[in-house]
Amino acid sequence: MKLLRYLAFGLFAVTVNSCVNDDFAEPSADCADNVLTVTKTVQEIINQVPPVVDPAFPYTGDDVIEAYVVSSDEGGNFYKSISLQTKPATGQQPVAFSVPVDIVGAFTNYPVGMKVYIKMKDQYTDIYNGSMRIGSAFQLDSGDFAVGRISMFNVGKVVVKSCTIAPESELVRTLTIPQALNDANLNTLIELDGVQFVDEVVGRSLYEAANDLGGATNHLLQDRNNNRIIFRTSSFASFAGDIATQNSGKVRGILTKFGSDYQFLARTTRDIMLDQPRLAVDLAPTLVGSQLNFVNTLNENFESYTTTSPANRSFPAYVNDPFAGSRYWEVRTFGGNKYIQMSSFGGTPEDNRTLFYVPVNFGTANTFSFQSKAGFTNGAVLKVYYITAENYTPGAIVNSSNLVDITSSFTISAGLTSGYPANFTNSGSYAIPASLTGNGYFVFEYVGSGLAGLTTTMQIDNIVIN
Repeated sequence: MKLLRYLAFGLFAVTVNSCVNDDFAEPSADCADNVLTVTKTVQEIINQVPPVVDPAFPYTGDDVIEAYVVSSDEGGNFYKSISLQTKPATGQQPVAFSVPVDIVGAFTNYPVGMKVYIKMKDQYTDIYNGSMRIGSAFQLDSGDFAVGRISMFNVGKVVVKSCTIAPESELVRTLTIPQALNDANLNTLIELDGVQFVDEVVGRSLYEAANDLGGATNHLLQDRNNNRIIFRTSSFASFAGDIATQNSGKVRGILTKFGSDYQFLARTTRDIMLDQPRLAVDLAPTLVGSQLNFVNTLNENFESYTTTSPANRSFPAYVNDPFAGSRYWEVRTFGGNKYIQMSSFGGTPEDNRTLFYVPVNFGTANTFSFQSKAGFTNGAVLKVYYITAENYTPGAIVNSSNLVDITSSFTISAGLTSGYPANFTNSGSYAIPASLTGNGYFVFEYVGSGLAGLTTTMQIDNIVIN
C-alpha cells in the first residue's frame, strides 16, 4: 500500500529530543525573529478544525500561531512529521499538534526547542487519532482527503523558524503512565519516571522483524503498579537492535496514538535512561477512586455497584488498598442485598492486609457508623481506624503509625463458625471528637492469612456519616 510508510510513521510516530543534560541547539543563521505577529492560539485553531478535509476550502485567514518543536527524526525512529507544542505554564498544560513534512533530517533545520511560527493561510487541518494536523490536502485511496505532507519547497514558508531555542526543561512534563494516557497529551513531550520493560520483553531487541506492526515493534513498559504503555520502535531507528534492559528508570518521548492504542516513542538512546535497579511490581495495586470527596454526610449501601469481577473492586468515591497480598474488598450480593466483602479463605493461601478508605470532613461531620457480618469465623479480622489527610496520600504506602485505632468504639459481628448470621450487626454510632478537624479518612482494615488459617470472611454494609 502506497501509504504504509506514511501511516506507520508520518501520521502517528513522533519523538522528543531528550538531551539528558538539557543541552539544546544553537539557532540557525536563517531564523527570522520578530518578523511574524501571532494572531491566534493553537487551541483556537483546533476549535476551528472542519469535519472533513475539502481541497477546495483551505484555511483562508492570514493567521499565525506559534509553538515549539518537540519531536526529532535524528535517531530514525520518526519519519516526515514534526510534533509541536505550546509551553507548559503553571496550572495549564501544553497544547500540541503535528505537521507532516516531505523532508528528512528535519532535526537539522527544526531542532528540539525551536520556537516556530505556523502560517495558516492556504493550509488544511484535521483531527487524526485524537490530535490536530496542519498540512497540505492529500487524497487517500478511498478518494477522501486528509491532511498530508507539506512539500519540501513550501515547508520553510509555512513553518517559519525563529531565533528562539527553549531548553527541554521548559517543555517536558513528568507524568505517570495513567496520567499520560489521555488525548490531551498527544504530540507533547513527556517523561515517564519509575518505569521498566515488562519481564517478557527483557533481553529482546527493541525492534523485532518477527514482531513487526507497520514497520515497527510494540513492546510494553510498566510501572511498579503494573500500569502499562506501548513503547514503539521503528525498524529504521538507530537503536532498533538495542536490547531491552532489565533496569528501571526514566524514558522521554512523544505520546502518539493509533486507533485506541496510546504509543510512546523515544527519539534516540539518550531518551532511554533505564539505569536503576529493577522494580518489584505490585500485581495488586491500590485502586484509588476518581471521585474522592471529603464528605460530611454519607449513606453508602453499595446498591449502585456491580458485582462482576474485577469491576466490583473499583469504587469511585473510595480507596481499595491490598496492602499485603493480592485480595481486595469486593462488592458481593446475597438475598437481594449488596455489601463489600473481604476474606482470606480459598484460592492461593497468602497473608492479607487490605484497607478500605472512606473520605470524610472531620470538621463538619458528627458521627460515623456501619454494619458488619462475619462468616465462618476462626478469629477476629476487622479493625477500624481514622487517619488525617495530611498523613495519607491516596495510592501511597500508608505509615501505619499514623492510623488511629478506634475499633473498641464499635460493636463488630462475632459471626458463626459455620455459615453466616441472619442479620448484619449494627456498629453503634461513633462521635467524631471535637478536636478532630480537617479532612481525612475512616479506614476498614482486614487482616487474615490463608497460610496461618485465619480466614474469617467479613462483610460491611450501610456506612453512614452524619
